[in-house]
Amino acid sequence: MHVKSVLIAVAASSAAFYGLGRYGHNLTWPDAPSPAVQQALAQAEAKPDPAQSTGAVPGPAETELAQAPGRPASPAPPQGQKVDETALRYFAAQGDTRRYEAELARLRALYPEWKPPTDLTSPQPTGDPELERIWRLFAEGKYGEARAAIGQRSSADPSWQAPADLIAQLDRAEAGQRLANAANARQWEQVIRIGTETPALLTCANVDALWRVAEAFVQTGAPERARDAYAYVLTNCTNPAERVGTMQKALASLPEALVVPLLAQERQNEFSGIRDEIARRHVGKAAEDPTLTATPEEIRRIEALANAATTPDDPILLGFYTFRHNESAKAVSWFQMALARNGGAKAAEGAVLALGALQKYQEAETLGAQWLEAGPANRKAYLDVATALIAQEPAPRLERAVIERIARTVGVDRYAPGGAALGWYAYNSGQIAPAETWFETALSWDRNYEPAAYGLALVHQRLRDQGALRAIIAEWRSRSPRIADLLNPARGRAPVATRGTRPLTETSPTARTVPVPEPVERAPRRVVRTEPAPPSRYEDDSPAVVVARRPALERPRSGSCGTGTSGAAALQRGWCLLNLKRPAAAAEAFDAAQRGGNAQIAADAAAGKAYAKLQQGLTAEASAAAASAALPPARRKELQTLLLSERFYAQYEAKDFNGALITLGERSRHASESTDLMLMRGWSYFNLGRFDDAAQVFQALYRANGSPQAMSGLTAIRDVTQRNRY
Repeated sequence: MHVKSVLIAVAASSAAFYGLGRYGHNLTWPDAPSPAVQQALAQAEAKPDPAQSTGAVPGPAETELAQAPGRPASPAPPQGQKVDETALRYFAAQGDTRRYEAELARLRALYPEWKPPTDLTSPQPTGDPELERIWRLFAEGKYGEARAAIGQRSSADPSWQAPADLIAQLDRAEAGQRLANAANARQWEQVIRIGTETPALLTCANVDALWRVAEAFVQTGAPERARDAYAYVLTNCTNPAERVGTMQKALASLPEALVVPLLAQERQNEFSGIRDEIARRHVGKAAEDPTLTATPEEIRRIEALANAATTPDDPILLGFYTFRHNESAKAVSWFQMALARNGGAKAAEGAVLALGALQKYQEAETLGAQWLEAGPANRKAYLDVATALIAQEPAPRLERAVIERIARTVGVDRYAPGGAALGWYAYNSGQIAPAETWFETALSWDRNYEPAAYGLALVHQRLRDQGALRAIIAEWRSRSPRIADLLNPARGRAPVATRGTRPLTETSPTARTVPVPEPVERAPRRVVRTEPAPPSRYEDDSPAVVVARRPALERPRSGSCGTGTSGAAALQRGWCLLNLKRPAAAAEAFDAAQRGGNAQIAADAAAGKAYAKLQQGLTAEASAAAASAALPPARRKELQTLLLSERFYAQYEAKDFNGALITLGERSRHASESTDLMLMRGWSYFNLGRFDDAAQVFQALYRANGSPQAMSGLTAIRDVTQRNRY
């Protein structure tokens, strides 16, 4: 082939591209190959070449060239001149299928009358070993070395000229490298410029270059031009993987309105996966926004995919879609399918929410508890259904373990609605002290949570603590009509309990009396001072009386805080840490001692752990620790006394005076009462209106040691009884 003809072709194609607009922004992709190209393809189909795979279709440069005015539609090689088949034969001999197909398509587009040789696997002798070496460098991708070899030979033999086909292919290959480098560096204008200046690069033999140019159009705000690039591939290129890849890239980068028309170029259902993904998008958006809906066809498509596959993704998608569109029963089925396929935390979250929507709270709580540590979304779903579970009217019958699990989770997450719900559950169970604590704690987490404030107001009203009740009413009067109305004489008797805004009536059944644990992180309580506090009904001008300080725990002898691993060393370390006021670390050391020591060490460690839990204020856990080993009678009595003392202090501070007196009576079977405990017994009687019993206690204390606190109690009794007479 003459060099002159090649230069004319390149000049014509470049002129056609620049005529469409600088940097290709006005680039128009052809809808189909030119008639000349179609004729070449028809001839190829009529006479298939055994060495030929699916041929690449020429790009816009070749199409524009074939259609250029003034040029013959079917150019043929000059008389007596053969088509330069050197590159074609070389690529065939090297097994370079991609370059072979591109070169074959190029020659057919330029010379429709040309017939490829039947034997291309054997290189045609050129009689030029140096030229063969240059072609080999090109085939190996060593373009720089090939250029250098051409230059060296041209310098050594000025009359020699490199084949035009070799130069053209080097130009295209180097332009492809520059385009790829610019795309990798996100230099999008440069990508478009290279593509515009090298139109021969944008062919079906270089679909990757077309993809990169399309991405550049997207990144520079011209999605319609990217659509044209993708449409060119789908119209002209036949490689199945590249066609599907083109649609995938279009779906990922273009607005859906530009993607849908491309589906019309589908061949033999090749874009089924793309249609599946579009349906997933629609269902997913509707799953997030209940105001949107997917079409029945899209739902059926995803349902078929979900039933046919073994993965959890589509069932999860359908589960959230049906849940958000008020089809919770279907949602549960889909989420259960996803869980059976190892759908993990997301499937569990959806199942918990859907079960909650069906009011199957206990089932939802049980499932949610298994996924508490999976993530924040799972914890939130659990807390929602757990709160709904204990807020039912009437309160459900729940196992102790369930209540403790809910209380623990609510406390860790500082979840005010859950804290208030536990308060109502305790209140309706007749557990006034835990109810008060939970309401106070919920308010400490959220000062504006009105249901907790209302519950606390009812607790104070039930305990006849008028001062505390009036304080809550004063704080909430302008924000809560029902709290403001609590002291309204026309209101009548208060309801037994209420959750949210709907009160329970006097006849409402209460929950079974499962003890409700108090929160680990309690709301700040009243300051604990050295003497019993004045009763709530005592006047402000009366002598000051304050709450008795709890006696300090009797700490056993300490040792060195070592790091030994034996049971004895762990036991010694636990006592040392306990004396250093590090109860959490001490409890861990005592656990280690229980696991690694003999029976005696294990018993001592159980006692130590009980002391540690008491130091942390965890009375229930301290009791469990004390019961976990066979302790000597003296040690068991000592611990039992401490545990009962802790329970008494908690009940007294919670104003559960009846419970406090019962606990104090049980404690008296193990140890005598100290002066502080006797004073608190007297004040418990006082607050219950049992003035005669209170007077006996205070008189006995005053005769025994002349206690001024006892005299304050007697004075308070006298003032109250005298006022009552008038």
